[in-house]
Amino acid sequence: MFLDSIQTCKKKWRLHVLLFTLAFFAFAYFHQGGGWNQNSRFAMVRALVEEGHPWIDSFLIYQRSPDGAKLRRTPVHDGKFVDGGKTRVLLWGDSNGHSLPVNGQVVGAIRALDGASNSLRLQVTKGAPAEVPVVLTPATEIRRGSTALALGDLRESNVVTAECVLDELGRTIANKINVTDDAEPPDVGFVGIGEVAVSGDVAFYGGHFHPNKAPGTSFAALPAYFLIYHLERAFGADPDEWWTLTRNAWLTSVFSVGLFSALGVVVFFALTLSLSGGRTLASAFATIAFALGTMFFPYGTMLYEHNLVTVALLASIFFLRRTRDFGSTVFSSQLSARQTVFSLYLGGLFAGCAAITNYIIAVIVIFLALYVALAGRRKDGLLWFGLGLLGPFIAICCYNAFCFATPFTTNYSHQNPQFSGGATAALSVLVSPRWDVLMAILISPFRGLFFSAPILLAGIHGLVVLFRSRSGRAEAWLILSSVIFVLLFNMSFNAWAGGWTTVPRYLAPAVPFLALPTVFAFIRFFKTTCTFAALSLAVMLLTTTVDPQSPVGTALTVRGKPAWQYNPLTQYEAPLFWTGRAGPFFREMEASAIEYFAHQLQQKDLSPTERDQQIEQFRQYVAHQIASGEPAPLVLLSSTGTADPPYGLAATTLTAVKGPVSANSMGAYEGWMGRLFPASSSEARWNSFNFGELFFPESRWSLAPLLFGCGALGWLAVRIARQIDSKMMETRSAREL
Repeated sequence: MFLDSIQTCKKKWRLHVLLFTLAFFAFAYFHQGGGWNQNSRFAMVRALVEEGHPWIDSFLIYQRSPDGAKLRRTPVHDGKFVDGGKTRVLLWGDSNGHSLPVNGQVVGAIRALDGASNSLRLQVTKGAPAEVPVVLTPATEIRRGSTALALGDLRESNVVTAECVLDELGRTIANKINVTDDAEPPDVGFVGIGEVAVSGDVAFYGGHFHPNKAPGTSFAALPAYFLIYHLERAFGADPDEWWTLTRNAWLTSVFSVGLFSALGVVVFFALTLSLSGGRTLASAFATIAFALGTMFFPYGTMLYEHNLVTVALLASIFFLRRTRDFGSTVFSSQLSARQTVFSLYLGGLFAGCAAITNYIIAVIVIFLALYVALAGRRKDGLLWFGLGLLGPFIAICCYNAFCFATPFTTNYSHQNPQFSGGATAALSVLVSPRWDVLMAILISPFRGLFFSAPILLAGIHGLVVLFRSRSGRAEAWLILSSVIFVLLFNMSFNAWAGGWTTVPRYLAPAVPFLALPTVFAFIRFFKTTCTFAALSLAVMLLTTTVDPQSPVGTALTVRGKPAWQYNPLTQYEAPLFWTGRAGPFFREMEASAIEYFAHQLQQKDLSPTERDQQIEQFRQYVAHQIASGEPAPLVLLSSTGTADPPYGLAATTLTAVKGPVSANSMGAYEGWMGRLFPASSSEARWNSFNFGELFFPESRWSLAPLLFGCGALGWLAVRIARQIDSKMMETRSAREL
């Protein structure tokens, strides 16, 4: 009996290693290329390692070197940079297209004064006719040096520096005006931050740029990039060389998000074992379904925060569950007092790490605290849990104080106004909950959680089982409250769709809570649950293989089509995988563009024959551009103000996107594809890749090593899980006899 127990322990250890290896191999297999979200985080990682500070001014703008073969970084100072000997001022703006210099300083010569409306017009660059209207308020301070002035003291031709903000109507409001001694406005150029920077997901404070995200993800990636950078430096590698930069972005993600995600899979397995009473096979199936059949898979391959938050929450629940007032099925005996205290501390530590990686998790931390207070076996449990929280709390306060001059703020307070939800939005982003959004993020093909991962439906059954179980009721309440909160947040978030994605990524914190109870569905309805799992695995494999950052429904839209009718899976992922082009959806966009073009021609004095000829010429031109992968006028943009017509056609370069695999051609050094290297270049093509493409470039065959490796590891894991369950059944039968 003792030898059997030793063998079972060895098999359990082997199973944990197999599940880790399976997950890590799958996550490390892919590099998904660049994007605003991950680019801003990687820029912060580089800044911390290479320059020793958290602002990303030196890693925001890359340009081609004169010989065209390398990249060079262009430093940014106070929202400005020098290009070709000329100063360029970075602009950003609100969602309606109104723009303002990032540093808030409008420098120009007064060309008109209007005392009645308390406004003036500034010529903002030398020799340019364009003027910017600036509105003054009763609180606006006007000074020349240390001398206070009134509006009447200003004169036309005065050169002033106006410190401004955009109000809710898009007006440029001056908080302060300084009259200078300059004779004319500076000779500068203006450029939108999205046109030149690696990301628009930024915040600006005190003359410096920062990611507009919680810093936890960048902190987690620091050790990996530190080792990579210094190792490459010993061999004389240039970190700004195109391939080195791309490779480093991949490896940094692999050994941070990918590594922690694989460890999280092992923690998930341990939790399912604990919840199910040691059902190893069902726990193994639930774990594989979670790892590769939910959004945990694609986000395990990118430098996003979602998986790090998930892993931290799983670790917190794991350690807190150990402190419950019943003997754990994972451990052979009750914990000692010292072990209980340490587990409570670690539960708080991991909960705090989740909160500084995504600030909304602070609410789930409260739920975890209630779990400790109501289900723990120590009266001082909250104290030790709170001590664990203290470390991450101090870390985020120090970060905020260093970057934003106060410990009690967030990056979002200083972020790009493009993401603001307006004056009525709480915290600038939260509005009233929308029930149509709830349907969209749960069941629609556009962002439906259960559409992209039907295995999570099985979690509902498991949740019912937990509620019926006295020993699992505390976990059931924790799961239910956390899922409801995440749903309410996404329903109330002004950017609820999540930008470029195929899944409802803002529901990521709810995924582990819904996935854990699926173990009970594998126990009760094995074949049906396996079917749901197989569908989920297929969807997530396709999404991860082609491009998890689908632009369908966001950057690619059809006029008048509601969001819930878009289907990134069938309109983008599947066509790219099978045909290499997203042809059907571009043809739908083409029809919409032609319809709009024809409508505009009706406003002109043309004969029917002339109108038909122009429509046919436009149709042929658009079809040719789509077929050749060149920019095509397919995007309908709303005009601002009272412009007529209210819409305009704009060209999109997304027609250059090609499959069948690794479709994203955006690099870690750019905020839009094709900005530095042509879409057809090898540099652009290798901005995203999977490991198999080293042998089968741009081919579906590149998936063969992944499928073989994961298939073999999964088969071994299931085989060992069956053996463990069989041995446990024999042991239980022997004890009963």
